Amino acid sequence: MDRSSFVVEKSKPVAVVTINRPEKLNAFTLSYLFEFKKLIDELRVDLETRFVVFTGAGRAFCAGIDIGREERDLWYASPLQPNERLYQENGQDIVRSLENLHQVTIAAVNGACVGLGLCIATNCDFRVASEEAYFSIPETALGIPYSNGCVYSLLALVGPANAKRMIMTCDRIDAREALTMGLVGKVVPSERLMDESKALAVKMASKGPTAIRLVKRMINAATTAQTRDLRMLESEMVAAFYGSENPFEEGLAAYREKREARFMTEG
Repeated sequence: MDRSSFVVEKSKPVAVVTINRPEKLNAFTLSYLFEFKKLIDELRVDLETRFVVFTGAGRAFCAGIDIGREERDLWYASPLQPNERLYQENGQDIVRSLENLHQVTIAAVNGACVGLGLCIATNCDFRVASEEAYFSIPETALGIPYSNGCVYSLLALVGPANAKRMIMTCDRIDAREALTMGLVGKVVPSERLMDESKALAVKMASKGPTAIRLVKRMINAATTAQTRDLRMLESEMVAAFYGSENPFEEGLAAYREKREARFMTEG
């Protein structure tokens, strides 16, 4: 199945989903977000596919959200997404759909894995990284929080101290450090990335499919149940944040001008 935004290749029982915008390092546009949700919904009812490998075309896994000026003007133009609160709720819906996909999911991280890209990877069941991969969360450098329900899967993997470091300092984490902190399960040379990711699926393919699906749901329930109320509150808090100040424009200006942002301090 060939799409403009994603390429899906199926070979029972494995489907490989490639984010297909290499000229923009696979950064998501608004249309990509909605198409990704549609793709997840289609995979959910595909009974012949038991494993889904997500990767990126070119030299990046996913560089996050496209923050170009023209693209940003479209974010609230859709009837499905007329304001920040609904953007947050839509984003959380996509994250939950990926997290609870019936199939076992594997992120084959081939390069830059940034912002939303990291959120996609951390909400997969497994992560295999190439030696060239790196991970970062640039949101606070732009004056905005890491939101859309993305914090909780990261926290579950790396713990509070590492999660705070990644979000608050925007440090770039290379593949070896990601392995050490538990962010990824394996690091391999780039030419072996897809073979290793598919081999992981094959290793599980001989196991009972219903048992694996149940165990996935049990573990997810145990690790996400405490965040349900917080996720509901998050969308309201972030919407209020954007309504009370506009740090994003200063953050973007600093990014474009290659200078440090001058954010207002709290009074």
